[in-house]
Amino acid sequence: MEIKEIVYFDEPGPSNTPTILELAKKRIEALGIRHVVIASQAGVTVKRFLEITKDIKLDIVVVTNSIKGILISTLYSKYEESKRIKEDYKRKGITHFQSTISDEDQREFEKAGVKVFKIPDYINIGEPLGLDEEKKLEGSEAQWKLIRSKLSPFIPRHLRPLDIEAGMDLSLLTIISQGFRVSVGVTAVSVQNGFVPEGETVLSIAGTGFAGGGADTAVILRAHSNPKSCLVKEILGFPKLK
Repeated sequence: MEIKEIVYFDEPGPSNTPTILELAKKRIEALGIRHVVIASQAGVTVKRFLEITKDIKLDIVVVTNSIKGILISTLYSKYEESKRIKEDYKRKGITHFQSTISDEDQREFEKAGVKVFKIPDYINIGEPLGLDEEKKLEGSEAQWKLIRSKLSPFIPRHLRPLDIEAGMDLSLLTIISQGFRVSVGVTAVSVQNGFVPEGETVLSIAGTGFAGGGADTAVILRAHSNPKSCLVKEILGFPKLK
């Protein structure tokens, strides 16, 4: 029998990133893990992880969105850190936040040996997790809502591009956290696309799709192309509030 420590963050957000990455590094060293999968919007988490693990030989896969940016009004408003980030964007006159790794950063990551995979958005359904259902929307948000309404008889609103790419509705995993859902999804997608050998032990790092980037969830999995067969071996940490 083993007794493990799990970190429960008070709420999601980028401020949890240093803690979750240090935990990940410790378990990588303790268990001799060589495969790491990171879900990252703008690449911030990847850069931090590469810096703290520069002396460890790892096979790293980064999974990111294919869309270029999301309007700030789609951000979560129920968490203090999200509210602060949203207001900071508004003060600076920024209307969108980066939601995919730039071509320049992708080249730098690949030069460092990191594999980057951008999740295809086959039917342009996007990732409007924070859209207000009652609010009158304009521009990209209105387009997202229109597309969703037309697809609703065929594709439920809770399904995202990651679910479609993974070949499975991953939404039930949000009963633990959004980051947990993403960790399992990106691991399965990485195996499906030949980035990680099936059956390997993988440390998967993800966040809550939160503005400003960052990670707040980390799990150790046995990688498999079928999300249902991604055996969770350890949970390092996740936020108590989803």
